[in-house]
Amino acid sequence: MRLDINKIKQATNKTWMWMLQRDALIYFLFVGLATLFWWGRAMSSQREIDMRLPITYIDLPAQVVFDNPLPTHLKITLRDNGRILRQIQHTKPNLVISIDNKLEKTDGKLQLSTELLRQKVQDILPGSTTIQQINPEDITADYHIESTKTVPIHLRADWRLENQYQLSNPPVLSPCVVDIYGKEEVIATIDSIATDSIFVDQLHDIVTKDVALLLPTGVRASFSTTTVVWKAEQFTEKSFDLPILVEGLPYGETMHLFPKMTTVTIRVGISHFAEVKAADLRAVCHYPNHEQSTLPVEIKTTNPHITQVRSSIREVEYIIERQL
Repeated sequence: MRLDINKIKQATNKTWMWMLQRDALIYFLFVGLATLFWWGRAMSSQREIDMRLPITYIDLPAQVVFDNPLPTHLKITLRDNGRILRQIQHTKPNLVISIDNKLEKTDGKLQLSTELLRQKVQDILPGSTTIQQINPEDITADYHIESTKTVPIHLRADWRLENQYQLSNPPVLSPCVVDIYGKEEVIATIDSIATDSIFVDQLHDIVTKDVALLLPTGVRASFSTTTVVWKAEQFTEKSFDLPILVEGLPYGETMHLFPKMTTVTIRVGISHFAEVKAADLRAVCHYPNHEQSTLPVEIKTTNPHITQVRSSIREVEYIIERQL
């Protein structure tokens, strides 16, 4: 019988590979079980961790200024079983401290005691967790009260409109007033807060810009920017034939004007074109208080959307008729 040496070698190699794979599988299985067992014991045993707890201060009056910044974190050491400590690290708790009821109405010192801080921290932790250490142990900070005043915001802006466009309304500031804080003698001299200079070119639609406030040295504000909105639209013209009226005419006198009618042409945005009526306009001249050969014609309007007025008659001649 003839033996095939190559086939015998291949069969032997396959057998060894299978045995190695089996042994490796058994090894890693036991390593995994041991790791799980160790992890379970670690999570159920008492442990300690150090962590940084962020602080959020609320109800802090805007006119209160601390001489030194308040701490933004507490360094704490906690003790509990590993599973609960792991959950605390995952949830990332935040310490919230209300300040308003801990301040006087005059300059003073803020004091947050160790007992208060520990109680605040304990309130956001599971009941089984104990606080081993807290740093700083208390919070103390001197503060002073600044004067406050509400003033309007003055817009420093310029713009250029595209041809055949006009502003529908003056630029709108939002907000248009600001609360400022500082020393009383400084605040008393401030009547308004100006914005940084801004220029808008080729204005033809709604444009919104945030612009910074320019604060004098030593003055704080409730916010640092305001929003400006320009609204531009195409304009058109509309004409009305109006009688020329006389204002200030004494009793018993009559004035005859030449001419007595004028054509008034107004400019108005397209969105308000239909709203403009002849009743929105008056063509008037004033009774002369001295000898004049002619009287100027003035066009008056009560419609805020009329942006430009033009009269075909600028001056009229007149004759005064007095009753005997």
